[in-house]
Amino acid sequence: MTNAVFGCLARAIEAIGRHEFYPAMTEYLRRCLDYDNVIVIVFTGTSVPDVLYKRIYGPDVFRYIAEQYLPAAYLLDPIYHFHLRRGKAGLYRLLDVAPDQFRRSRYFKWYYGRIGITDEISVVLPVGENTTITISMGKDGTSGHAFSQKAEEFLRQHEPVIMSLIGAHWVASGTLATAKAHQTSITDSLIAAVRTCHKVVLSPRQAETALLILQGHSSPSIGLHLGVSPQTVKVFRKQLYRKCGISSQAELFALMMPILERTRGAPFEG
Repeated sequence: MTNAVFGCLARAIEAIGRHEFYPAMTEYLRRCLDYDNVIVIVFTGTSVPDVLYKRIYGPDVFRYIAEQYLPAAYLLDPIYHFHLRRGKAGLYRLLDVAPDQFRRSRYFKWYYGRIGITDEISVVLPVGENTTITISMGKDGTSGHAFSQKAEEFLRQHEPVIMSLIGAHWVASGTLATAKAHQTSITDSLIAAVRTCHKVVLSPRQAETALLILQGHSSPSIGLHLGVSPQTVKVFRKQLYRKCGISSQAELFALMMPILERTRGAPFEG
């Protein structure tokens, strides 16, 4: 490692347990991976995520965090669902954990397409039973390129140190996960909200299908999640669209996003 990397690492170690930790930690990470933006988000159970730190070195790619991501968009985020699945600790590109049709989804175009992040690598560290610390490092459109394989490989050489530092800070800062499991799933909340707002009664399968479509899953992928065939998924989709009086994913997205905002904070099981 270069002296600059050693210096940033030393400052991150010194900051363990203090408020200066994430600024120091993300600066160390930037010496390992030349990112354009970084954000630290903690997911606890099914609660609204906590944004602990963010910094940009170019366009403001986080300008919609408060008004769109935290109110509802996180419910469709691949990293959030990776947290819910209790995915293993590691370094992940966004598409490593995203649904198979994520880039073609309305959600991707609506959120990622507008904020301008072109590539993203996240540090993911589950702590305790229901909490996940994430540090997401992104490239924006001004860079003109994604993270290179060489850059990613260099970052991965630091993975054990990165995980140890974050874990040590979590313990030293005395932050403990206290969120309890909720009894009502987002599927049930969505069914209730659609019935209240639009007088439409969805079955659990139809509501689950709607949520998986919005996340960016194809019919075969939805089938795997629900344990049914792709043809059965198509039946669920047809029934869903007919009940809602829509004919496209774009219309489904426009209908459901305001409803998801009303269910913010409700748990998302599975």
